[in-house]
Amino acid sequence: MPIEHPIFKDIDEDNNNEFLRPGSLIKKEEFFRLISQALREHGYNQTANTLESESGIIYEEPNMIQFRECILNGDWKQAESLLCFLKIKDNDYNECLFLIRQQKYLELLEKKKVNKALMVLRKELTPLQVNLNKLYELSCYIMCTNIEDIKKRSNWDSENSRSTLLNELQNFISPSVMIPKHRLETLVEQSLQFQKMNCLYHNTNEKSLSLFVDHKCLREKLPKITSHILEGHNDEVWNVCFSPDGKYLASGSKDSTTIIWDTSNFKLKCVLEGHTDAISNMYWSPDSTHLLTCSNDRTIKLWDIINGTLVHTYKKHTEGVTSCAWLPCGTKFVSGSLDKCLYLWNINGTILHNYPSSRVTDLAISKDGTRLVTICYEKKIRIFNVETGEEISSIQETDFITSLCLSNDSRYALLNLRSIQEIHLWDLEEKRIVQKYSGQKQGRFVIRSCFGGLNQTFIASGSEDFNVYIWNRKKGCLISSLSGHTASVNSVAWHPTRNLLVSASDDNTIRCWENELKD
Repeated sequence: MPIEHPIFKDIDEDNNNEFLRPGSLIKKEEFFRLISQALREHGYNQTANTLESESGIIYEEPNMIQFRECILNGDWKQAESLLCFLKIKDNDYNECLFLIRQQKYLELLEKKKVNKALMVLRKELTPLQVNLNKLYELSCYIMCTNIEDIKKRSNWDSENSRSTLLNELQNFISPSVMIPKHRLETLVEQSLQFQKMNCLYHNTNEKSLSLFVDHKCLREKLPKITSHILEGHNDEVWNVCFSPDGKYLASGSKDSTTIIWDTSNFKLKCVLEGHTDAISNMYWSPDSTHLLTCSNDRTIKLWDIINGTLVHTYKKHTEGVTSCAWLPCGTKFVSGSLDKCLYLWNINGTILHNYPSSRVTDLAISKDGTRLVTICYEKKIRIFNVETGEEISSIQETDFITSLCLSNDSRYALLNLRSIQEIHLWDLEEKRIVQKYSGQKQGRFVIRSCFGGLNQTFIASGSEDFNVYIWNRKKGCLISSLSGHTASVNSVAWHPTRNLLVSASDDNTIRCWENELKD
């Protein structure tokens, strides 16, 4: 017979709730119930019984235990009679009845007891007047001669359906009666996530964090020390980018050359010569074997990096080529220019599409290859469907945008703005600015920023005051500035797997920044 246990009284009924200690926010009863649940979930039933016996606090009241057994054993009538003891809201009561009777109906169909199933449908499910669309769907199953058809159409797994039903019912049962699964583990996980989010210098690939101490990353783990100065260009270095596998670094310069550096020792691997004007941008192929270089000489060149040889020159643009980006397939790419042309190319030189465009200053392709994101002179972000060329959406900025960088998940766009000297992080799905970063100087030149850290937890940018700046991505606060260059810093890049940052400058050098603590 159902009974009411005293520990399940409403809070208002008992003002003598005990806490773990004076000043604690944790109620003793809830705390020990969670411990008991965790013990049982991991098979320590005897220990849980001992805890309940010594504390006088039980994990679940008898009515809840009985209800669970009724659901798992298919005692539907008794299960329904216990619903009133589970603190279910009045407007949810029929929803729970519907779920139980739906299970009963499907099991009868599985046993080919069609007449009984029909009675449940007519006399038990229909009068509830709940979820009429689902009711219509259930009525159609009567006509199915094969239970496998029903399982396929309803996505019903008969073997685990009762456990699934119990999980669905839990959405309506008061959590004080039926504690959500793994609740203690969930709370601990949330605590660790909170600590990570509030760690300004979080940059670790550790798979787990200790529960014994609060998590805190050391500031010294940020890139801070100049480990190498790369000298090979004889004019301003405008851009740097790592290959996806991290083995190589490419640097493009006003001197019309691109240099490939081996990141294992930062020795010069090869110099790519052939352009007749400054290198405006560079993009690695997805497999790290080829590099596209864009130039003010109005051409794009494709290089074989393994052999250091020129593969193809693409000539179509009538003004300087500002940007290009590979599709994930590695056989197509998009190029943008100040000539208001935006082309989709096959690597053999065939133009597959010409997107409607304005003067493009930078662009990027989403990781799945479906979206093309561009920035243009109109202070706009424009997003296209790569396959159809249709403009999906546009976002208006308040200032001239000098550069664009997409996050790894392609949801966020990082934009450097010229006059207001800010970097904006846009959520492209919600079309809103989620964070602003300030401190760097920008006004005359194209300055590029990037996401950084092992989980893209940082934002880094060059600056016209010769420094490199690093911010915490979520909080937007400036956490480091790196000095050493003697002229404007135009571009930065963070190594994809190492705690290594590089910067390119008008002082003709590239600096490699590493942390004080060797990883």
